[in-house]
Amino acid sequence: MSGTNLADWPVVSKKELRENKASHLSSLYEAENLISMSTSGSTGTPFSCLQDINKKKHVNAEVIYYSGKTGYKIGQRIIYIRSLVKKVAKSPIQQFLSNIYQLNSKDLSDKGIEELFRQIKKLSSGSGAMVLSYASTLDAFRKYFEKHGFDAVKDCKIFGIISGSEMLYDVTRESMERAFGCKCFSRYSNEENGILGQDEVENNIFLTNNVSYVVEILKFDSDEPASVGEVGRIVVTDLYNYAMPMIRYDTGDAGAWVEVIYNGKKRLAIGNFAGRAVDIIFDCDGNQISPHMITNGMWKFEGISQFQFVQKQKNDYEMRICAGSNYDEAELLEVLHSIVGENAHIKIKKVDEIPILSSGKRRYIVNEMLK
Repeated sequence: MSGTNLADWPVVSKKELRENKASHLSSLYEAENLISMSTSGSTGTPFSCLQDINKKKHVNAEVIYYSGKTGYKIGQRIIYIRSLVKKVAKSPIQQFLSNIYQLNSKDLSDKGIEELFRQIKKLSSGSGAMVLSYASTLDAFRKYFEKHGFDAVKDCKIFGIISGSEMLYDVTRESMERAFGCKCFSRYSNEENGILGQDEVENNIFLTNNVSYVVEILKFDSDEPASVGEVGRIVVTDLYNYAMPMIRYDTGDAGAWVEVIYNGKKRLAIGNFAGRAVDIIFDCDGNQISPHMITNGMWKFEGISQFQFVQKQKNDYEMRICAGSNYDEAELLEVLHSIVGENAHIKIKKVDEIPILSSGKRRYIVNEMLK
């Protein structure tokens, strides 16, 4: 394919990139010298891509720029609250050298949240810190504050909070800003590209990163551009990944163009973001757990193209998967039991397809027990 008119290029799905990865790699690079970036499957479809070192440096620059919106400066401490698995966990020396400290969000019971607050207080002493976190974890914090008040974080010195991976509700944002005394932003990013946008003018209205990406919103039933205000598929062309060019890449997310005024000028931003809504799920002991424990646990199972984890009753779960034969079911069960409990009853159910919602998304974490 050649040509300078972007609309003449085909839209590429995760599925196509997964199944034909070799054909999308540049012959100018050796695969063993590239950096593998994996998405845990926040749309129900795990995926990994390769990046050259210059692309990786560009993503690091994006992080510095967008974190600067919170008041962050190079050299200041970042506290990253996330689900930790071996693939993403950094050693203590790596955390010290990068000044990015990882806290595990696996346990979101009151006791687990209080331990997170204790660590945040310790890590933010001195010159303070910025917090990165899943929106679902911040929402668990909000529920804790509603029950117990804000005393547990009164000595935390946080100068900015950035939420990602799911929708950040206004009530959660307001609770974080009241609790920690700083601004809270919502970021739209993914592992395979980088930071696609961040809100600044209005809550959950994402000003797109036009320096690094060309962002399109296309209709669900065709590759025609969606009208302003019409929800459609978010399609991204990455301007910096030369090793594995991602041209008109369908992210699996959905949203709509909305008009905003920024720095006195009218521009388009992404609103009505319909991506990454998840149900709350619980382990066998009734403790709320981060849904990212499930998605991160799926990283290693490259033979599974789609999944949906369902809690049916207190200790009754079902993992629905689209997969060939090249995955280890015993290993999958072991991973899931380590998250929800050894006494859990977990059924593995093979399906042809995980249904797509009207929003264009797949629900990858479902709690049928609460319905």
